[in-house]
Amino acid sequence: MEEPNKSSLSDDQIEKLCTLADEAARKYVTSKISKNEISDLTISVNLEETEGLKVKVDVDLTLSESYTKADAKNLADEAVKSAFKVIDKYMKEIACQSKT
Repeated sequence: MEEPNKSSLSDDQIEKLCTLADEAARKYVTSKISKNEISDLTISVNLEETEGLKVKVDVDLTLSESYTKADAKNLADEAVKSAFKVIDKYMKEIACQSKT
């Protein structure tokens, strides 16, 4: 899932945005399922500045055998949505700070 935004961020802001998105996705997954049921969880947050800011969040999740691949995909998709909610909130905070 990608989200464009017309903003130029500092290195610190980029680092914070990536950290917040990663933490939000990870927290979502671990709030829905026990860590013992997670075989593999990889979260990547990539930013690209071209004509604006393009953010891509990928959640790769493998669960224990008691869950289906569809369960893992649904949980990963919801974790991505959770990450983008945090990204949106952070970008709004930055926009408000730049106006003051």
